[in-house]
Amino acid sequence: MKRPFVLLNMAMTLDGKTSTVERQPTDWTSKRDKHHLIELRATADAVMVGARTAETDRTSLSIPDVRRQRARLSRGKPPHPLRVIVSGNGSFRENIRAFERQVSPILIFTSRRAPRAKLDRLARLPDVHVYIVGERDVDVPLMLDILARDWKVRRLLCEGGASLNWSLFVAHAVDEVFITLCPRVFGGANAPTLVDGVGFPRNAILNAKLLCCERKGQELFLRYRILS
Repeated sequence: MKRPFVLLNMAMTLDGKTSTVERQPTDWTSKRDKHHLIELRATADAVMVGARTAETDRTSLSIPDVRRQRARLSRGKPPHPLRVIVSGNGSFRENIRAFERQVSPILIFTSRRAPRAKLDRLARLPDVHVYIVGERDVDVPLMLDILARDWKVRRLLCEGGASLNWSLFVAHAVDEVFITLCPRVFGGANAPTLVDGVGFPRNAILNAKLLCCERKGQELFLRYRILS
Protein backbone atom coordinates (compact mmCIF):
# COMPACT_ATOMS: atom_id res chain seq x y z
CA MET A 1 0.00 0.00 0.00
CA LYS A 2 1.45 3.34 -1.08
CA ARG A 3 1.83 5.87 1.74
CA PRO A 4 -0.19 9.11 1.61
CA PHE A 5 1.07 12.13 -0.28
CA VAL A 6 2.13 14.39 2.59
CA LEU A 7 1.83 18.17 2.52
CA LEU A 8 3.23 20.40 5.24
CA ASN A 9 1.77 23.88 5.74
CA MET A 10 3.16 26.48 8.15
CA ALA A 11 3.40 30.26 8.55
CA MET A 12 6.85 31.62 9.38
CA THR A 13 8.32 34.97 10.37
CA LEU A 14 11.29 36.65 8.71
CA ASP A 15 13.54 35.19 11.40
CA GLY A 16 12.22 31.67 10.84
CA LYS A 17 9.88 31.39 13.84
CA THR A 18 6.50 29.68 13.75
CA SER A 19 5.36 30.99 17.14
CA THR A 20 6.51 33.29 19.92
CA VAL A 21 8.79 32.15 22.71
CA GLU A 22 5.69 31.74 24.94
CA ARG A 23 4.26 29.26 22.41
CA GLN A 24 0.87 30.89 22.76
CA PRO A 25 -1.59 31.33 19.88
CA THR A 26 -1.15 34.71 18.23
CA ASP A 27 -3.20 36.20 15.43
CA TRP A 28 -0.21 37.28 13.37
CA THR A 29 -1.02 36.15 9.84
CA SER A 30 -3.40 37.70 7.34
CA LYS A 31 -6.92 36.64 6.41
CA ARG A 32 -5.46 35.42 3.10
CA ASP A 33 -3.18 33.03 4.96
CA LYS A 34 -6.11 31.69 6.98
CA HIS A 35 -8.11 31.19 3.78
CA HIS A 36 -5.13 29.42 2.24
CA LEU A 37 -5.02 27.03 5.20
CA ILE A 38 -8.69 26.12 4.74
CA GLU A 39 -8.15 25.72 0.99
CA LEU A 40 -5.43 23.16 1.66
CA ARG A 41 -7.51 21.37 4.29
CA ALA A 42 -10.33 21.06 1.81
CA THR A 43 -8.06 19.10 -0.53
CA ALA A 44 -6.93 16.62 2.15
CA ASP A 45 -8.30 13.27 3.22
CA ALA A 46 -6.81 13.84 6.68
CA VAL A 47 -5.35 16.75 8.65
CA MET A 48 -2.63 16.02 11.19
CA VAL A 49 -1.10 17.98 14.07
CA GLY A 50 1.12 17.30 17.04
CA ALA A 51 -0.45 17.36 20.49
CA ARG A 52 1.07 20.71 21.51
CA THR A 53 -0.22 22.34 18.33
CA ALA A 54 -3.69 20.93 18.98
CA GLU A 55 -3.60 22.51 22.42
CA THR A 56 -2.05 25.91 21.77
CA ASP A 57 -3.73 26.68 18.45
CA ARG A 58 -7.18 25.68 19.74
CA THR A 59 -7.86 24.22 16.32
CA SER A 60 -10.82 21.99 15.51
CA LEU A 61 -9.07 20.76 12.31
CA SER A 62 -12.36 21.10 10.46
CA ILE A 63 -13.66 22.96 7.38
CA PRO A 64 -15.66 26.01 8.58
CA ASP A 65 -16.63 27.03 5.03
CA VAL A 66 -19.98 25.45 4.10
CA ARG A 67 -19.28 26.03 0.41
CA ARG A 68 -16.09 23.97 0.64
CA GLN A 69 -17.92 21.27 2.58
CA ARG A 70 -20.44 20.98 -0.26
CA ALA A 71 -17.63 20.89 -2.81
CA ARG A 72 -16.06 17.98 -0.95
CA LEU A 73 -19.41 16.16 -0.90
CA SER A 74 -19.74 16.69 -4.67
CA ARG A 75 -16.37 14.92 -5.08
CA GLY A 76 -17.55 11.95 -3.06
CA LYS A 77 -15.68 12.98 0.10
CA PRO A 78 -17.05 13.64 3.59
CA PRO A 79 -17.55 17.34 4.40
CA HIS A 80 -14.62 17.32 6.83
CA PRO A 81 -11.30 15.44 6.63
CA LEU A 82 -10.20 12.89 9.17
CA ARG A 83 -8.39 14.47 12.10
CA VAL A 84 -5.10 13.03 13.33
CA ILE A 85 -3.31 13.94 16.58
CA VAL A 86 0.21 12.65 17.20
CA SER A 87 1.70 12.45 20.70
CA GLY A 88 4.54 10.21 21.75
CA ASN A 89 3.74 10.45 25.46
CA GLY A 90 0.02 11.24 25.41
CA SER A 91 0.54 14.30 27.59
CA PHE A 92 -2.04 16.55 25.95
CA ARG A 93 -5.18 17.74 27.75
CA GLU A 94 -8.42 15.88 27.25
CA ASN A 95 -10.49 19.04 26.67
CA ILE A 96 -8.84 20.31 23.49
CA ARG A 97 -11.11 21.92 20.94
CA ALA A 98 -10.89 19.09 18.42
CA PHE A 99 -12.81 16.86 20.84
CA GLU A 100 -15.57 19.45 21.17
CA ARG A 101 -16.59 19.24 17.51
CA GLN A 102 -17.77 15.81 16.41
CA VAL A 103 -17.52 16.45 12.68
CA SER A 104 -15.22 13.59 11.67
CA PRO A 105 -13.29 10.72 13.27
CA ILE A 106 -10.25 11.61 15.39
CA LEU A 107 -7.26 9.26 15.20
CA ILE A 108 -4.71 9.46 18.01
CA PHE A 109 -1.27 7.97 17.37
CA THR A 110 0.94 7.48 20.40
CA SER A 111 3.56 5.16 21.89
CA ARG A 112 3.79 2.81 24.85
CA ARG A 113 5.03 5.74 26.96
CA ALA A 114 1.51 7.14 27.12
CA PRO A 115 -0.51 6.33 30.29
CA ARG A 116 -2.81 3.43 29.51
CA ALA A 117 -5.64 4.75 31.68
CA LYS A 118 -5.67 8.01 29.74
CA LEU A 119 -5.68 6.23 26.40
CA ASP A 120 -8.62 4.11 27.56
CA ARG A 121 -10.56 7.26 28.48
CA LEU A 122 -9.80 8.82 25.11
CA ALA A 123 -10.85 5.68 23.26
CA ARG A 124 -14.27 5.91 24.93
CA LEU A 125 -14.91 9.35 23.43
CA PRO A 126 -17.29 9.42 20.43
CA ASP A 127 -15.55 8.50 17.17
CA VAL A 128 -12.03 8.59 18.68
CA HIS A 129 -9.62 5.83 17.67
CA VAL A 130 -6.35 5.27 19.53
CA TYR A 131 -3.31 3.58 17.98
CA ILE A 132 -0.19 2.64 19.92
CA VAL A 133 2.60 2.55 17.33
CA GLY A 134 6.08 2.54 18.80
CA GLU A 135 7.85 1.98 22.10
CA ARG A 136 8.95 5.53 22.99
CA ASP A 137 8.14 7.52 19.86
CA VAL A 138 5.47 7.25 17.23
CA ASP A 139 6.52 4.97 14.37
CA VAL A 140 5.83 7.32 11.45
CA PRO A 141 6.02 4.76 8.59
CA LEU A 142 3.62 2.46 10.48
CA MET A 143 1.27 5.37 11.18
CA LEU A 144 1.23 6.29 7.49
CA ASP A 145 0.59 2.65 6.55
CA ILE A 146 -2.42 2.54 8.88
CA LEU A 147 -3.79 5.79 7.46
CA ALA A 148 -3.46 4.50 3.90
CA ARG A 149 -4.62 0.93 4.50
CA ASP A 150 -7.37 1.31 7.09
CA TRP A 151 -8.63 4.83 6.41
CA LYS A 152 -7.92 5.18 2.67
CA VAL A 153 -5.95 8.40 3.17
CA ARG A 154 -4.29 9.45 -0.07
CA ARG A 155 -3.56 13.08 0.75
CA LEU A 156 -2.41 14.06 4.24
CA LEU A 157 -1.95 17.66 5.40
CA CYS A 158 0.35 18.28 8.37
CA GLU A 159 -0.01 21.59 10.23
CA GLY A 160 2.90 21.16 12.67
CA GLY A 161 4.43 21.52 15.05
CA ALA A 162 8.18 21.39 14.73
CA SER A 163 8.73 18.01 16.41
CA LEU A 164 6.13 16.30 14.24
CA ASN A 165 7.54 17.99 11.15
CA TRP A 166 11.00 16.65 12.05
CA SER A 167 9.72 13.10 12.47
CA LEU A 168 8.14 13.28 9.01
CA PHE A 169 11.30 14.62 7.40
CA VAL A 170 13.45 11.96 9.10
CA ALA A 171 11.12 9.31 7.67
CA HIS A 172 11.46 10.95 4.20
CA ALA A 173 7.69 11.24 4.20
CA VAL A 174 7.23 14.91 3.22
CA ASP A 175 6.37 15.54 -0.43
CA GLU A 176 5.54 19.25 -0.53
CA VAL A 177 5.93 22.20 1.83
CA PHE A 178 3.75 25.32 1.82
CA ILE A 179 5.19 28.30 3.70
CA THR A 180 3.60 31.68 4.30
CA LEU A 181 6.45 34.12 4.92
CA CYS A 182 5.16 36.92 7.14
CA PRO A 183 6.62 40.39 7.83
CA ARG A 184 7.23 39.78 11.53
CA VAL A 185 10.29 39.26 13.73
CA PHE A 186 9.71 37.27 16.94
CA GLY A 187 13.24 36.49 18.07
CA GLY A 188 13.98 34.11 20.90
CA ALA A 189 16.48 31.27 20.90
CA ASN A 190 13.79 28.93 22.25
CA ALA A 191 10.97 30.07 19.99
CA PRO A 192 9.80 27.21 17.73
CA THR A 193 10.92 27.00 14.12
CA LEU A 194 9.60 25.04 11.17
CA VAL A 195 11.54 21.88 12.01
CA ASP A 196 12.86 20.73 15.38
CA GLY A 197 14.80 17.58 16.26
CA VAL A 198 18.53 16.91 16.39
CA GLY A 199 19.08 18.03 12.81
CA PHE A 200 20.51 16.31 9.75
CA PRO A 201 24.27 15.82 9.35
CA ARG A 202 25.74 17.71 6.42
CA ASN A 203 25.80 14.67 4.13
CA ALA A 204 22.09 14.01 4.72
CA ILE A 205 20.63 17.50 4.28
CA LEU A 206 17.38 17.49 2.31
CA ASN A 207 16.93 19.68 -0.74
CA ALA A 208 13.81 21.22 -2.23
CA LYS A 209 12.63 22.73 -5.51
CA LEU A 210 10.61 25.94 -5.55
CA LEU A 211 7.34 25.32 -7.39
CA CYS A 212 5.55 28.60 -6.77
CA CYS A 213 6.13 32.01 -5.19
CA GLU A 214 3.16 34.36 -4.95
CA ARG A 215 2.91 37.72 -3.23
CA LYS A 216 -0.33 38.63 -1.47
CA GLY A 217 -0.13 41.95 0.33
CA GLN A 218 2.94 41.86 2.56
CA GLU A 219 3.17 38.05 2.67
CA LEU A 220 4.85 35.57 0.35
CA PHE A 221 3.18 32.23 -0.31
CA LEU A 222 5.85 29.64 -1.15
CA ARG A 223 5.41 26.09 -2.38
CA TYR A 224 8.29 23.61 -2.47
CA ARG A 225 8.70 20.03 -3.65
CA ILE A 226 11.03 18.01 -1.43
CA LEU A 227 13.59 16.21 -3.57
CA SER A 228 14.38 12.57 -2.86
